[in-house]
Amino acid sequence: MKTPMKRKTVTDIKTHAGKVDRTFLPHKAFMRISCLEMEKAHRVREMENARRRIEAIQKRLKEIDDETDGLMKRIKTNTKEGGGSDKKTTDGGKGLVLRY
Repeated sequence: MKTPMKRKTVTDIKTHAGKVDRTFLPHKAFMRISCLEMEKAHRVREMENARRRIEAIQKRLKEIDDETDGLMKRIKTNTKEGGGSDKKTTDGGKGLVLRY
């Protein structure tokens, strides 16, 4: 009598999956080094752009402080001279002039 043929299942399929060869491959190492160098160049460029932007923001903050100081000095000199009334006055042909 002939024996029945064994049914094949997924476990009978021969594959190389899971058999990772852990040997060192120089061409893969060089590829990884080149990828890291490109990323480094990108990050350096990104850092320089961020530094320029920070410098521009700091410059604008200094301009704001200078303008604020100048306006405060003008306010102080106006109040010392007696022109510091909070009245709205009209001045000839200039229209409405506000004094603080």
